[in-house]
Amino acid sequence: MSALGCRNCSVDITTADTDDERIAVRDFLAEYIDDIAPNAVPKLQDDDLFKPLVPWVRNESGDIVAAALTCRSQVAAGAAALERRGGPIPTAAGRYLPVLDKHNELDLLAVRPDHRGEGLGSRLLTWMENHLQSNGVRVWFGNVTPSLAVPELRRFYARHGFTTTNPTDGLPPLLGRIWVMPNAESPAFYFYKALRAPSSQPA
Repeated sequence: MSALGCRNCSVDITTADTDDERIAVRDFLAEYIDDIAPNAVPKLQDDDLFKPLVPWVRNESGDIVAAALTCRSQVAAGAAALERRGGPIPTAAGRYLPVLDKHNELDLLAVRPDHRGEGLGSRLLTWMENHLQSNGVRVWFGNVTPSLAVPELRRFYARHGFTTTNPTDGLPPLLGRIWVMPNAESPAFYFYKALRAPSSQPA
């Protein structure tokens, strides 16, 4: 756990590891991010497909003040689902299997308004990055939708070492693969970065 400070309280970064906890995280995120699907945060039964990391921060009263979700992309999870079924895997889907655990998509991140400016978003981002790096992830990416605070979020991700795209640019191929679903709506921008291998591991 990483001890964090906030106004008049002490909080820790932990992970939501039960279905009830993940429902609570999903409901929290839905308060601040539009159009979150009911199944946006994977259930435990789908952890082998999405490999989710669901960190959250709660205050001393147990209220969620910040939370995030990073996991395999939809296209990679689809390839993993085909592999799980044991049937024939189309060539296009099969291309993702060798890099399932070398990529991760930051899908959701929110901080409760009365706790913004305390560094919780930055601490969550750093915590996730450290975890992903140590588990072999080599590229991390995501996108910001037009309904969010686009200029502020562009500065936030750039400050944390992400490359941010222009509004008309798509996400470039990463690890030699296209990670955006063909029917995905265009976001305000994409962000991405390469993660270094720990010194004891090859890149």
